[in-house]
Amino acid sequence: MPLRLPAPPVPPTPGPAAGPGPVVLFLPAHDEEATVASVVGQVPELVLGRRVECLVVDDGSSDRTAELAAGAGAVVLGSGANRGLGAAVRTGLAAAVRRGAAAVAFCDADGEYDPRELDRLVAPILEGRADYVVGSRFAGEIRRMLPHRRAGNRLLTRLLGWMARAPISDGQSGYRALSWTAADAEVVHDYNYAQVLTLDLLAKGYRYLEVPIGYRWRTVGRSFVRPAAYLRRVAPAVWRELHPAPARVQPAPGGPCLHDRQPHPPGVR
Repeated sequence: MPLRLPAPPVPPTPGPAAGPGPVVLFLPAHDEEATVASVVGQVPELVLGRRVECLVVDDGSSDRTAELAAGAGAVVLGSGANRGLGAAVRTGLAAAVRRGAAAVAFCDADGEYDPRELDRLVAPILEGRADYVVGSRFAGEIRRMLPHRRAGNRLLTRLLGWMARAPISDGQSGYRALSWTAADAEVVHDYNYAQVLTLDLLAKGYRYLEVPIGYRWRTVGRSFVRPAAYLRRVAPAVWRELHPAPARVQPAPGGPCLHDRQPHPPGVR
């Protein structure tokens, strides 16, 4: 059984610029009342001449996250239950597509990432140079990260880069952007998205790019990530991503057999 994607990713290449539409930035949030209003308040109104719409995906918070996010000017999407970060990202991507986004980005609502760096993430997409952009903390400035977190990030990133056959410097970054076509990505489990999103999009032939970003460890609240539980939940999902089952689609008589992975030829989206 393969442990790696079959081919290296498509490199960033010039393509047509993004069509009309806003930039949508969404913030997955669970019990982030201490920071969410501040983060929403830092979202720019315009980026590269495009209107920015800010959404907060409230993942079943038990505090005032939704109320404070709405008061700060965000559109709040509520799930009613704590389903997980992966489920919240699915919800945000689908909402951005429905709103006609030319580019969609997301970052955490805990203050670790700076919404004012949004232009770095979406510029390659709006210019037609990439489909999937990841903000790399290790290529930028890390103002604080706990030593065991840094070591774990490095290890998981090296493993993801090997599986993806790609020069990845930050496999767990929480700041990413996608073109409207790449936003149809599959996130195959509710718990998290980091590795499976990258494997899904690279396997489908989307152009991958990293840009440097700033990062600081959260000063309030607590991360949901616990190393043992994280690996126990993520490893099976990565396995499923590398070994997708054929879609249950009956081909037309004499037609090709369709599978759930249809790679995009370079330059065709």
